[in-house]
Amino acid sequence: MSRVKSWGVIGVVTIASTAALWMAAGMQTIKQNFDGPYYAVVAKSWYDRDIIRRNFSFPLPLEYYAAHFPMYPLLISAFAKIGYLNGAVIINLVATMAVGIVLYEIVREFKWGNPLVLALVWLFWWPRIWIVRSIASPETLFILWMLLSLYFFQKKKFWWAGITGAAAVLTKSPGILLPIAYGLWLIANYVKTKKITWQAWPVLLIPMALVGVFGLFYVRTGDFWAYFHSGDNIHLQLLPFRVFDSSQPWVGNFWLEDVLWIYLVGAVGVWRMFRKSAVWGWFGAVFYTTILFVSHRDISRYALPLAPIIWVGTAEILEKKEIKWALIVLTIPAFLYSWNFLVHNTAAISAWAPFFSS
Repeated sequence: MSRVKSWGVIGVVTIASTAALWMAAGMQTIKQNFDGPYYAVVAKSWYDRDIIRRNFSFPLPLEYYAAHFPMYPLLISAFAKIGYLNGAVIINLVATMAVGIVLYEIVREFKWGNPLVLALVWLFWWPRIWIVRSIASPETLFILWMLLSLYFFQKKKFWWAGITGAAAVLTKSPGILLPIAYGLWLIANYVKTKKITWQAWPVLLIPMALVGVFGLFYVRTGDFWAYFHSGDNIHLQLLPFRVFDSSQPWVGNFWLEDVLWIYLVGAVGVWRMFRKSAVWGWFGAVFYTTILFVSHRDISRYALPLAPIIWVGTAEILEKKEIKWALIVLTIPAFLYSWNFLVHNTAAISAWAPFFSS
């Protein structure tokens, strides 16, 4: 199949599968899903506590909104006239198609497997992906920037790797893991070649962008460290595997077998990714290690950026005939799981008018 036709398949499947969930759950439910309304609050208020207090009635401390980074709200604000949440959903849909196409092109260029199969697997086969890409959420936008940064670094186009990596960290805080992975690759490369890759210095744009976010917080809230003062939002622990302590406030559950499966699939995928690319493997290893220290029931969502790396790493397995048929059949329960999750994961919104520009 030609590239253009493959892009068309990715676009049609993305839109059709998203529309199926929209019709099943209803658009009001879609727009109420966490954490979309909170990003819309930021898009309207830009962290101004007085604006938040006057317009919104969520039972949250005003400091909480600094947990939501500015790139996604910036894009949402362009849709103020048609409604911030409407815009947020549209952006996510476009970002999802873009990720599918970018992943297709990367896999095709580096010959890492069947690009169309991997793009379609990414659209459905992570416990939370079908849900997250169908609501107002920054995850797919973050994954888009992440993939582009890894691609450009692999190609040694370090300025573009830094720029797209900076966009990633402006979208979500885990973007700061990119320069850590690049640093590990540079060290490993030096050990191997005894040469320092000075040309990679533009990746310093990524931590500089994070400083810029904190500077924005200082201007808007008076607190440079507002992200760290946003409440109980940072779930990293000093010891790994604390998620299995059900007394933890964001765990509260001892039915955690699925977390073990995520750890297993993640480890296998990252290990195999090293065979194809040390750059991607190092990022996968850094991100995977971080996940082990997360103490939160929703490990599946935290691990979403790992999904493309895991699927590319295990491409040879996914392309087996029996695996493809199993994935196709299991799309039905995946849809039912996603539908059930959506209708129970909503924020109470008593007034919709504040979500439109005044």
